[in-house]
Amino acid sequence: MLIFAQRLFDGAQLQEDRVVEIRNGRIHRVEAAAPDASADLACPLLAPGFIDLHIHGCRGFDTMGGAEHIRGMARALPEYGVTGFLPTTVAASIPDTRLALKGAAELMEASPGARVLGCHLEGPFLNPFRKGAQPEAFLLPPSLSAYEALTAGYRHAVRMMTIAPELPGAPELMEALKGEIVLSAGHTNATFEQLLGAVGRGLSQITHLFNAMSPLSHRAPGAAGAALSSEALCVQVIADLVHLHPAVLRLIRQCKPQGNCLLITDAIEATGMPDGTYRLGFNKVLVKGNEARLPDGTLAGSVLTMDRAVRNMISAGGADLAQALGMASRNPADALGIPDMGRIQPGARADLVFLDQDLTVRSTMVDGRILFTRS
Repeated sequence: MLIFAQRLFDGAQLQEDRVVEIRNGRIHRVEAAAPDASADLACPLLAPGFIDLHIHGCRGFDTMGGAEHIRGMARALPEYGVTGFLPTTVAASIPDTRLALKGAAELMEASPGARVLGCHLEGPFLNPFRKGAQPEAFLLPPSLSAYEALTAGYRHAVRMMTIAPELPGAPELMEALKGEIVLSAGHTNATFEQLLGAVGRGLSQITHLFNAMSPLSHRAPGAAGAALSSEALCVQVIADLVHLHPAVLRLIRQCKPQGNCLLITDAIEATGMPDGTYRLGFNKVLVKGNEARLPDGTLAGSVLTMDRAVRNMISAGGADLAQALGMASRNPADALGIPDMGRIQPGARADLVFLDQDLTVRSTMVDGRILFTRS
């Protein structure tokens, strides 16, 4: 298959007038070329497919529903340019958490749409003081025995875990899991010093920066200050203009310019659906406009999509096109340690998003197969 792109983002930079050849689900060559009528497909802008590291649900499906729901998410997400994702849990009972992990494990083997790259375990090892929309009744003290009880038989499905590194038992659990999964700090009341200290125990990422964590202050920088100031930490950013003010998006971009900014959605099952009452795990969530909240007003995930996050990062966050596309593709691929995703180069997977000039998703491809085309 030959694809001609007027502009191509290869994962690092924008290029003009490129032809991409795909063989057996992978990119075979990328070359400069004039518009070619013999190309099978053509588009104004071609980019690596988006990767969402933190998504609870969409289009009426929720990770906690297990395989059937994760399968529904996988089918729906290519509409938004997503070619890979981590279905994300909320704190829940051990049986309910294991149902989600079992579903993720099944879909890692054969997904009908966007790739299931593993599961993001958000909880239960979170600080109750910064619980956000996480059900406090299901939060647990960190321990290897608790982690093993949650993941037994499905440990291979866990790709990332959010943890509050200041909790008793967290340092020991992080040391035990260091190198096995991506460790991200979130729902945390850690001090600046506690959070930076966790980097040596394998911490590499920050869950939804500024939200559900100790805030930035000029005398006590907190978890947010540590996240912004440490080059060792990648930060997840919900660019829905609800969780973060445009000025904060610009601040994050200025502090994290070299690949350490990761666009996520934190989306729930209401994404792509009309306003109404939905759920996040087993929490009732009220959705109106671009906001999803618990009945008490607490923000409960979002209704953001990855294509809109890219557009918002440009229009409100001041990112240029290459920066914003990288935040949604190569940066998360690199954060997961997947060198053949998030870039358009020989040998990489043919997971691609075809975009119009206004960054509307025209088509999405996984393994060289078109899974979505806008009518």
